[in-house]
Amino acid sequence: MVENIIKQMTLKEKVGQLNQHLYGWQCYQKVGDHYELTDLFKKHVKEYGGVGAIYGIMRADAWSQIDEHNGITRQESYQVIQMIQDYIKKHSRFQIPALITEECVHGHMALQSPVYPTQLAMGMTWNPLLMEKIAQNVSQELAAKGGNLALFTGFDVLRDPRWGRSEECFSEDAYLTSQMIQSAVQGFEKDQNGVSVVVKHLCAQGACEGGHNSDAAKIGPRELRDIHLPAVKAAVKAGARAVMAAYNEIDGIPCHIHKNLLHHILRKEYGFDGIVMADGCALDRLLLLNDNPLQMGSLALKAGVDLSLWDQVYTKLDEAVKQGYVTEEELDIAVERILRLKEKLGLFEPSQNIPLPQCDELLLQSARECQVLLKNDDHILPLKKTQKIAVIGPNAHHYLHQLGDYTAYQNPQDIVTVYQGICKKASQVSYALGCTTRKKQFENLDETLKIAKEADVVVLVLGGNSTRLYQNAFENNGALRIQDENEMNCGENIDLASLELEGYQNQLLKEIHRVNPNIVTVLIQGRVHVINDVMRYSQAVVASFYPGSRGGDGIADVLFGDYNPSGHLSVSIPRHVGALPCYYNHKHNGAQKDYIDLPSGPLLPFGYGLSYTTFEYQNISLPQKISIQELKEKGLTITLDVHNTGQRDGEDVVQIYIKHLQSSIVSRVLELKGFHKVYVPHHAVQTVSITLSYDDLAIWNIDMEHIVETGRLAVCVGQDSQNYKEYSVCIEESC
Repeated sequence: MVENIIKQMTLKEKVGQLNQHLYGWQCYQKVGDHYELTDLFKKHVKEYGGVGAIYGIMRADAWSQIDEHNGITRQESYQVIQMIQDYIKKHSRFQIPALITEECVHGHMALQSPVYPTQLAMGMTWNPLLMEKIAQNVSQELAAKGGNLALFTGFDVLRDPRWGRSEECFSEDAYLTSQMIQSAVQGFEKDQNGVSVVVKHLCAQGACEGGHNSDAAKIGPRELRDIHLPAVKAAVKAGARAVMAAYNEIDGIPCHIHKNLLHHILRKEYGFDGIVMADGCALDRLLLLNDNPLQMGSLALKAGVDLSLWDQVYTKLDEAVKQGYVTEEELDIAVERILRLKEKLGLFEPSQNIPLPQCDELLLQSARECQVLLKNDDHILPLKKTQKIAVIGPNAHHYLHQLGDYTAYQNPQDIVTVYQGICKKASQVSYALGCTTRKKQFENLDETLKIAKEADVVVLVLGGNSTRLYQNAFENNGALRIQDENEMNCGENIDLASLELEGYQNQLLKEIHRVNPNIVTVLIQGRVHVINDVMRYSQAVVASFYPGSRGGDGIADVLFGDYNPSGHLSVSIPRHVGALPCYYNHKHNGAQKDYIDLPSGPLLPFGYGLSYTTFEYQNISLPQKISIQELKEKGLTITLDVHNTGQRDGEDVVQIYIKHLQSSIVSRVLELKGFHKVYVPHHAVQTVSITLSYDDLAIWNIDMEHIVETGRLAVCVGQDSQNYKEYSVCIEESC
């Protein structure tokens, strides 16, 4: 069917299938209690004889200026989408529906949709199965509304926490990122419900120079292969049908015209047969290289970009064909990919209205599991429900501050703040703001200190926020235009030079410490901050990375011991911004790497996380030598017994790292290659088995071949990247 359609299509109709030119909220208007299609939408359909895809019909946020008054309700979404699709099919010669694409970074970015923890928070759970369940739920949400493509961030590996989009990264580590995105893709694709995931961003956006959004990734091919491409390969293996190219360039080549990346590696090497979508307005940015839109659009098409997003250059591809910049046969390849995807998603079949999914338990479970206990002196935690508790701080009772960027308009009653969560547990609870996120001033300090002094314990909730306000100004791709008065200090386009907590947050901490040293600090944030003062002046510290709409419940459950914290850091916490980069898996250099004015290493290491119980590893078993053939056939298996030696049931994350002791290239000091989250009742034992594959132990050798080299290897079994037991393994050609 697809081949016959393409043969009959005009050049203009083909170009229409490759364009996602409309902002989706411009397609409709709400009139009273019903919805009408706009003349702008109808004009676009007429011009191209159809529409390839439409982005953000259901989006509702500050950039779109859509809210509960003029937006599409959760219950009416399916009706509006079908109205749009019916019009497109009726005015298309071949009745080709559009791909409906929507932001689903941590939940569908639409009215009344659930908001899950951000990727950075989910990385702290070290629980890929939980990520799969959430992705499946979001897929069901989108399917019930008539959507088709869920835009989901999963490729970005966080190498510089100054970057505002840190919150969209699972980890600083390639392996953990790969495991999380593989599970997310499996969740999105699991039900075969007409929804597929668009994984973004391809590639190396997390390596942006200076932490500047969209800036160059100054990395070589081995760094690209080691750190940034494993997640891409994992997503393709899991069945991803669409990916989005990244804004950045790699070694001078923008990703949107990077043929080696988009064609040779993605399609030829990894076997990807889906579509590549451009990022918003990214194709128009190519005009900075050359102001000829026909030439730059043709370069992107030849490199492998199939679908535009709000660009002008792809609307001119018919003229590019006529002038010989690209052939119609090359254009047809992209058109076929778009139509094949529509066919696979069932868009040519009658649509089915399915029920909206339930989500409360998943929201609570994820909000609990993403909490990381960093400090607990004198066992101040768990709190007692009989204690008098003061809840203070800029993120204690602002319902939007515990949600990440790419969040839709929210009703306050749908969010549980930390203060509200604590009020459900204890009867003697008071609240004060103390200060805001960024302003260098206190808010009613005298009353705040009075409340703090009278309390048994102060729960101080600090951090950052990614809240877009409706009065903000935005770029044409939706990123915030920086404004000094804005309290937002994380999210797209919100990069920091310093990682210290902003405003008067540290000053507030010190003022409260003068009157009451019993401080439990909760950090709600979109990136890791420099928290030396927080660790010094707090008796306990809990790191929470935008825990979602039930974050207050999840945090309260951890604070009162109704849930034993099980999160572990997926990103190292730096001592100072000047010590960046501080990721754990840096390269050996054969010389001192320390600064003379700062202790070595991070403040807290990758993989770190405390519990209200204790765990010990015993009976660790693995082979002392293994052949290449055995490794290919069955892998290298590590078994151990995890003993819960404390008084509470709990979950532990067993982590397996490797060191290449003999190698043809400069190796990394340590590399995560396996982990397992295990539940162990108190005084009980659980046996854990983790198998490392041939690929896990392979390196990109001196000739850029991905192979396992013979020689000595150290396998490290531990609870974080600094606390482990090391075992020597000899890899031989044959045993």
